[in-house]
Amino acid sequence: MSLKHEIKEFARSQGADLVAVAPIEVYSDYLAQVRDRLAETSADMRDYMIQPEDMSFFERLSSPREILPDARAIIVLGVYAYDETAVYAKTRNELRGKTARIYAYYPVVRQIAEKLAEFIEKRGYKAIQGQSIPLKYVADRIKLGTYGKNALLLTKQYGSYVALRNVITDLALPPDKLEKFTLPCEDCRVCLKACPTGALYAPYKVNPKLCINPLTRRQNYIPPELRSKMQNWISGCDICQEVCPVNRKLTVRQIDLRAGFDSRHHASHRYLDNIERTPHLTDILSEVYPDVIRRNAAIALANIGKGKRESLAALKRHIVSAPEELRDYYLWAIGALEDF
Repeated sequence: MSLKHEIKEFARSQGADLVAVAPIEVYSDYLAQVRDRLAETSADMRDYMIQPEDMSFFERLSSPREILPDARAIIVLGVYAYDETAVYAKTRNELRGKTARIYAYYPVVRQIAEKLAEFIEKRGYKAIQGQSIPLKYVADRIKLGTYGKNALLLTKQYGSYVALRNVITDLALPPDKLEKFTLPCEDCRVCLKACPTGALYAPYKVNPKLCINPLTRRQNYIPPELRSKMQNWISGCDICQEVCPVNRKLTVRQIDLRAGFDSRHHASHRYLDNIERTPHLTDILSEVYPDVIRRNAAIALANIGKGKRESLAALKRHIVSAPEELRDYYLWAIGALEDF
């Protein structure tokens, strides 16, 4: 058995649903696409949730040897994330918020990548795990999946509900040669029409200034005209995935016991520690939760409208102790509910 085969079998034994090897190269085409997107949307680094002074972020991301100078291969890992708790049909009626389904599986794929890196290191090679390459772009390049018009990676087996991570190693592994997955996207515009903020401004192109996913995750001010379009998402957004014909054919997987929100296992969970995937919105208005989540809960309550009496009472109770930057959102939500 070759070492490449051993590596793949080990990754699968740890729970990886997708494993493929990509070559080491500078992904200059990706960098050009990022620059075009920045120019077309007038977005800046903060819209991508990157510190404004870190202008070299995308250059590092497109060059794997910035992470490991003697790197010779990239192992891309994917975990299917649509599980038995990911059916969000009744959340609006129950005054619950929604989180993007893949987020709960970032800790799963990270722990798999950590174990795989250890597996490779025990054989005398270097291995660094992370999200240190343009994962969707690389996965598309090696045909592990392909871009849909919603600018997300679509896979044949698991649609777009795949949490990705990579391991960069100095072990020489031959790249995989996979068959391209042909998408039924050519005459379809369902995802573009479904995006409530117009963030999908063209096929395969997303404006990060308008996308609900980063809107819910960054601290930037959210103008009222965008708040009213955010529905009941409190972290991330799956709207363009929910309407996708490819995803509508999926079946749910069993829950991986490692799934959930834990900032120790993923940086994007810093606002989500110990929050369930569809939390009751009036509960997370409390000061024990991060301000970003409280803000999103207030917006979601205003957008749902149902349970107006309960929502109004909770907002009015918590606005008393809310910090100044939150009061604007609470007042807006109160006003929206009173006018409902």
